[in-house]
Amino acid sequence: MRAVVMAGGEGSRLRPLTSRRPKPLVPVVGRPCLEHVLRLLRRHGITEVVITLQYLGASIRNYFGDGAELGMHLEYVVEDRPLGTAGSVKNAAPLLGETFVVISGDALTDIDLTQAIAFHEEHSARATIVLAKVPNPLEYGVVITSAEGRIERFLEKPSWGEVFSDQANTGIYVIEPSVLDYCPEGEPRDWAQDVFPQMLGQPGALWALVGRGYWCDIGSVQSYLQANWDALEGRVECEIAGQRIGPSQWVNEGASVADTARIEGPAFIGHDAVVGHVAFLNGPVVVDRHAVVDAGAKVSNSVLWPQVYVGERSRLRQTVVCSAATLKPDVLLDDGSVIGDDCTIGAGTIVEQGVRIWPGKEIEAGSVVHESVIWAGTWRSSLFSKSGITGIINVELTPEWCARLGAAWAAAQPRDSQLAICRDRSPGSGMIKRALISGMLSAGARVVDLFELPVPVTCHFTRESPASAAIHVLASPLDARSADILVLDERGMPLDRRQERRLENTFFREDFRRVLPGQITDITEASGALTAYAQHVASQFDLEAVSRAHPRLLIDFGFSSASMVLPQLLRQARVEAITLRTGFEEEDRVWPQARDREQELAQASAITRTVSALLGSRLDASGQRLSLIDDQGQILDYEEAAALVALLTLRARGNGVISAPVSSSRRLERAIALGGGQLILTRADEASIVRSAVRTRALLALDETGGFVWPTHLAAYDAMYTLLAVVEMLVRTGSSLSELRRELPPSWHLERSVDCPWEVKGEVMRRMVERHRGERIDLTDGLKVGTDEGWVLILPDPDRPSYRVIASLDEEAEAHRRIELAVEELEQMVVESRGSARSVPAELVPGGG
Repeated sequence: MRAVVMAGGEGSRLRPLTSRRPKPLVPVVGRPCLEHVLRLLRRHGITEVVITLQYLGASIRNYFGDGAELGMHLEYVVEDRPLGTAGSVKNAAPLLGETFVVISGDALTDIDLTQAIAFHEEHSARATIVLAKVPNPLEYGVVITSAEGRIERFLEKPSWGEVFSDQANTGIYVIEPSVLDYCPEGEPRDWAQDVFPQMLGQPGALWALVGRGYWCDIGSVQSYLQANWDALEGRVECEIAGQRIGPSQWVNEGASVADTARIEGPAFIGHDAVVGHVAFLNGPVVVDRHAVVDAGAKVSNSVLWPQVYVGERSRLRQTVVCSAATLKPDVLLDDGSVIGDDCTIGAGTIVEQGVRIWPGKEIEAGSVVHESVIWAGTWRSSLFSKSGITGIINVELTPEWCARLGAAWAAAQPRDSQLAICRDRSPGSGMIKRALISGMLSAGARVVDLFELPVPVTCHFTRESPASAAIHVLASPLDARSADILVLDERGMPLDRRQERRLENTFFREDFRRVLPGQITDITEASGALTAYAQHVASQFDLEAVSRAHPRLLIDFGFSSASMVLPQLLRQARVEAITLRTGFEEEDRVWPQARDREQELAQASAITRTVSALLGSRLDASGQRLSLIDDQGQILDYEEAAALVALLTLRARGNGVISAPVSSSRRLERAIALGGGQLILTRADEASIVRSAVRTRALLALDETGGFVWPTHLAAYDAMYTLLAVVEMLVRTGSSLSELRRELPPSWHLERSVDCPWEVKGEVMRRMVERHRGERIDLTDGLKVGTDEGWVLILPDPDRPSYRVIASLDEEAEAHRRIELAVEELEQMVVESRGSARSVPAELVPGGG
């Protein structure tokens, strides 16, 4: 049997470790990761291997040659352009004549390949996927199987709401040659995204087993360190060079360890390495060949690559120092720092936590390095949360960090792209916007400044203008200290997950395009965006019919920029508007930080009732979300308002599709049925809701927090349009919100939160899915268990270590009973999974231990 080893990985998230070498050549306890993979294949009797190459492929070919030194026969296939995981194997098809194994060259593993091959043959499978249980499945494809191992569903790199198992795709497959027929010659194809989904419909073709052994995808600096520790501590079977001293220390030929040196815990000391007088290695520690740890230095939980010099009295804590780097005396490297190849760190320098220094840099003596050099450093492993890119102003969203984000965003676009940028009126947003513009200009973007606008106007401008994309910065509605950065594509829509990952990869790779001084362009000041938006909105309504009714409204603008455009539209429709909180005084620049939504709504409710308004409303500061008050002064919660607006839309605009997140209430379901419409459920994130609305040509899409999307108008949340639409539809139908409210079917929508550590979230969801197998379940977003009377939803929170538990049923008593049962069941699953995580050997988890 032959094997194909995929070794084209660039390893952008590992930089600067991979700045000068492909990811498969990153060393783990003295050997390249790819060499550990090849030795694993050899232990299982596979010596004929094809290696697929792309990024810095010559380095791999030069290192391994024809494989004779390993007792193997190696052949190489080079991709001229990226062909994807399956396309790269198809490229090697002429060398594959029978069943073969596919394995990644950049993961550390001792998975039992013999077991996997036997399982494949026993089930006459066309393709067998080897799985491993992982604590955080977001970076892997997750798989759900029948009890026998037949694959029922899988998803590549899911969001938390899509995590229905902790069984991850390891990228190890046993494949029949006929499977390559799914890959057209020379075209990019991916196993998990293209090939396997096509095979799901063929009974018995696609199987999976949870592999016996250890597996760790080396996708981050932390997982790289953990792979080294696991190898030293025996959690993974691999061949470590050198003489073994005790249970977990290896010393290679020519190594020199001073009698006065101390070595505690697991350690690897490579060929001709030196550990000097009273030096202290506090394991786990790797000191690779020709590296020197000089007198009095202390190295704790760190990996030193070949030819590294650590000067006297230096202190290293949980760091990686790459090849030929020099640390002069009294250097301090703090947790999570990385020093690239050929760097020189001057005497007495402090490199603070998480800082990365790119290859070839020289740091002057006595420096305190608190930002990465050059263009490095992150404060989390992914940029996007459910609110876009969000963080604390001047703590997480610093000017330096935002400039890097602006450069990454511009570098992800073609050079000379026109990029729009806008903000709300908060001072923090202004600072962030200016920093973003600096980075954008440095990467060659042509910046269009929209100044201050409501978010829907920015979306409309982006769609109608030549801009390739846009950013809107606004104060967070959840935390006055924080800001949200919304990133929009050329249609004015929020990025989907694939687009987010592209930006994240560019940001984390940190080798942004830099243009020459003469290529930096001026900033263009846009004009006419408000007028164009207002004209477009006016064209969507019968404003004359509204003006004949001359309705009275109460509008709380909430200090939003919507006050720049909505009053104009209301005057055009002859709406009598009583307004609150339209803005703040520019001269004193006092931004209203403390907002009490409940208090403001109570005030608006009282005024609505007093003045006999058709309705009352409150816009959020971005102009995206709307709260409603009926003509009796009753404040409508978001769940009830969604059902009312959906029913009103169906009656005023005819039958059609309403799109909503899977967590939307039972009341909404029944209201749409009452109106004769069709409900299409989608995931709960903004990008999914907006795209579902466009894809299904929905009349309306909505979320759980007052966001409404009208696809015929704009693929974005728009509170201003929504307010006008509700008024026009009420006038057209001659109804009121209080009358519609009395028609709504009763239902009970309850929600609770259950804490769950990140490391067991995937396992908890797998257990829940297995327990409810055979019931009426929906895995669109989380686990939804339905009955004729309603449903219960278990939904992982994407930003917090917790689950949302939602019960939405027709009867109050049943809703309370079902949510209590679900919470109790989930809490028990969390307890069991935490116990399992403590008892399961670390080799079952990437980075385990």
